[in-house]
Amino acid sequence: MQPDFLKTTKVYYPKMMMHFDMLITQNRLSHLYLFIGPSQPIKLAFSRYLAWQVIGPTERNAIRINENDHPDVKITQPSLPKSGLKNNRTWKVDQIRALKPEFITVARESNKKVFVFDSVETLKSEAGNALLKFIEEPFGPQLIMMFAENVNEVLPTIRSRAQIVHLQPESDVTIDIDSDDKAYKEWSDNTLTVLFKWFELTLQRQIQAFVYVQEKLIDNLQDAQQQTIFLNWLHQLTRDMIMFAQVPESQLYFPKLVGLYKTLDKIYSREKLVAVSDAIFKDDFLKNYNLSLQTRLEKIVLDVANVLGE
Repeated sequence: MQPDFLKTTKVYYPKMMMHFDMLITQNRLSHLYLFIGPSQPIKLAFSRYLAWQVIGPTERNAIRINENDHPDVKITQPSLPKSGLKNNRTWKVDQIRALKPEFITVARESNKKVFVFDSVETLKSEAGNALLKFIEEPFGPQLIMMFAENVNEVLPTIRSRAQIVHLQPESDVTIDIDSDDKAYKEWSDNTLTVLFKWFELTLQRQIQAFVYVQEKLIDNLQDAQQQTIFLNWLHQLTRDMIMFAQVPESQLYFPKLVGLYKTLDKIYSREKLVAVSDAIFKDDFLKNYNLSLQTRLEKIVLDVANVLGE
């Protein structure tokens, strides 16, 4: 069974999820992130997902993270005032100092400790300086995630040390389509079949991949909504290709393609496949330019062929 934080992350942050999955796979995670964006509950779900990936995505770890009961994951929020008013949460210096035993001990069950600090815009100078002392002198491998609504309200000393990531809900994936609709199901089944074949031809550097774009894909992608769904599927497929050996099959978007992923893994090096994924994800930048979808998909075919031919 998928944990709720995984379901939430898939719905609201699919592209960011894939990006950080790649960073984890490539061992390129930074030490400290400051995530900026709205909707604290779904941001905290994202933090639990990343923590889960770092310490090990097992069912038992998911349960313990959900219950705040894993020794290597510490998720904390600012204190409530004595009056109990929820809109007046503030980080206290004593609350930060009380975390010292956590900061000066190494991970017990995984390779890295994970710390999550919610609403860090409420950190004042004294509490912020106390936290910086721990951040700047880590006792062992750590991942620190901080969350805030507005970057300008975060202490400059925190901002200057963190890698800032803008975490906005990806509204283009929350598409209102009735999955029980027969017309949608027929379109979905047909389009996925064509996508899988085109992806395979592209990774094989076959000239037919260009033909598929012109004669198969474009005919199936008549409106903006269909195009958005298709590109999300392409990103999910690309993520699966990189992650299939690192996560359980239940976490793959298209587990029935494991055979293809294994074949590609035997043919190409991990570095080549990561470069392929980078080439595909670069399409995100092209959508802001006046290029047709056909041109963009043909560019993906060409870029992937160039990467695999190097």
